[in-house]
Amino acid sequence: MALLLVVAAMGSMTGCKNNTQPAETNDSVIALEDSTAQMYINTIGVIDFDTLPEKIQEGMRGGKGPAAVRSFNDDLTKVMKVKLAPGSTVGMHTHTDDSETIMVLEGSGMVIFDGKQMTLDEGNIHYCPKGHSHSIINDSKEDLVLCCVVAQQ
Repeated sequence: MALLLVVAAMGSMTGCKNNTQPAETNDSVIALEDSTAQMYINTIGVIDFDTLPEKIQEGMRGGKGPAAVRSFNDDLTKVMKVKLAPGSTVGMHTHTDDSETIMVLEGSGMVIFDGKQMTLDEGNIHYCPKGHSHSIINDSKEDLVLCCVVAQQ
């Protein structure tokens, strides 16, 4: 089954949390600076991870073991599908200029967030705001598959 991530392409909301007025619409929202990234997003704003090249990273963010990563980047956001093999980890790191939202697509594991260890199960979402630290651990016997969105702030 292909994992598709829908990207908003019809403008954004203003920065106020409770403001429901749309900001000025920009019809060229999906026109990206990076022409390589642009070829992976179609005109309706969908990222199909199956079309992105897979790269194997050993010791992601200073962790251990292999991670298979498919990544889409523009100037403000990085969206990744990450598959951690059993026993693999994403090393402890702090988000100084961005935040990260991680959804568990398959499997289970652990997150260490600001020193506190918590279980991650399929369907869970972990959020690491700017200024906080976390690490992901696949302590199971199955792959841990994640969708990660890192947004600049």
